[in-house]
Amino acid sequence: MKKYTSLALIGAIVAGIAGFASLDATSATSLMTIQGTDIHETGQMIGHVTYVVRDMNGQIKHYFQSDNEITNIGKDCSAAAIFDSDDTSVCTKTDDFAYIAIGNATDAQMDKTDTELDVSPDNGGEMDRSEKIDALIGSATTNPSGTVVSIATATPFEFKYLGSPTKVTQSGLFDDGADESGNMFAIRDVSPVTDGLTVTNTDTLSVTWTITLT
Repeated sequence: MKKYTSLALIGAIVAGIAGFASLDATSATSLMTIQGTDIHETGQMIGHVTYVVRDMNGQIKHYFQSDNEITNIGKDCSAAAIFDSDDTSVCTKTDDFAYIAIGNATDAQMDKTDTELDVSPDNGGEMDRSEKIDALIGSATTNPSGTVVSIATATPFEFKYLGSPTKVTQSGLFDDGADESGNMFAIRDVSPVTDGLTVTNTDTLSVTWTITLT
């Protein structure tokens, strides 16, 4: 009896792993891309980012969401902030991780070792950075998923300065409001980068980062 029980338990575990792996998929339409559950997790922190592009009439043109990559410096800064805020040996933190930057590097490729948005040989790089965002924190006391931190652009990015359409291919979460400055907590490409999110000078882009501490 114990033998069959053990076999059944092993089978259930294998089936569960296979089921989880099968979720790693990308679905796309002309308006929407949801890039599966390629979860990048650091300890018990899981990050997610959503992009929404609207035209001059407020109609959604593009929608993309996916899990992000939490960077090495993001992990270091988190550890220092929680356990020893006076220790600047691994992270000299400027402010809260409350600034969203967007970029248009044509060869963007996120990596946990990144410290800034990618730059392309054709001058693609960081395009704009938000004002400081007041994060919304959902308490784990009332949320079974854990503590959920939402950092969303209060004012969407605008592209009135564009002379011709471009593609937003990347965004990052920073602790400094100055362009190309500060520590980057997390990064996310709009995949595939060859498609990106095409924007014109009449479009707006809203970006929302969600960090869950389980």
